[in-house]
Amino acid sequence: MDFSGLSGLLQEEREVQSVYLRCGQGRIQWQYPRGALRLVLRHGFSGRDFFGCLRTDARFSGANIYVEGRRKLHILFTKTDGKHPDLFRCFTSNLGKVALYVEAEQTGNGLHKEVASFSYDLQPASSRSLRSEFQECRPCTEDELLQKFCTSDFVIQGTVDTLRHQNALQRSELEVRITRAYRKNDTSLLVPKSTQLEPDHIVLYRPLKCGTQAATGSFLFLGRWILGIPVIQCAPRITEWQKVRRKAILHGKHQCQLN
Repeated sequence: MDFSGLSGLLQEEREVQSVYLRCGQGRIQWQYPRGALRLVLRHGFSGRDFFGCLRTDARFSGANIYVEGRRKLHILFTKTDGKHPDLFRCFTSNLGKVALYVEAEQTGNGLHKEVASFSYDLQPASSRSLRSEFQECRPCTEDELLQKFCTSDFVIQGTVDTLRHQNALQRSELEVRITRAYRKNDTSLLVPKSTQLEPDHIVLYRPLKCGTQAATGSFLFLGRWILGIPVIQCAPRITEWQKVRRKAILHGKHQCQLN
């Protein structure tokens, strides 16, 4: 959902405007920030808890972003926090919802054409997984592999040519040579990200905290696009995937064609 019709021109200096959203992904654009926005996010109507991240636009200006806690606001983004502007700012829901408090800066210089804009992405999680900071780093179970093979944004077989750790962005970058592409929901996935990449290479990402290490051999990379970045969610060795695939076909557990 693109929520770009918000404007602070109609708000009082200390007014807080509440907005309630239930989309798993969306974009907020607040022009002429004034007062504050209180954005209450839920993931659909399930009431399930979720992980969430946001990514501010390059020209974001005029406001700071907080996560509403039980007793106070916790800073999530400010342009002067010294962090990389493309860094994902992440949060966790409580009782199936989270409130983001976007507060306009007090400049004292009247209204300027500033725009506080960002995109967000929410991913449902079980209550157990919310307890673990490293939930997204653990190996996928057999059932998860089968489910993600059928539903992931990208499913690609390949080998890792280069591994780089980007500390400022808190993510690891894997340059992968494609040997087979099962699915590519976004056609730009197979387009080289720079002139230095060969046409059969792509760049995928994992959170830095997962401690990804260089490894040889063929892997199956399954994942989804999160805020414009292809993020790996499962990466079994191809030999492991073949065992899971054969077992699923033998017992009729597959949800889609496992080519």
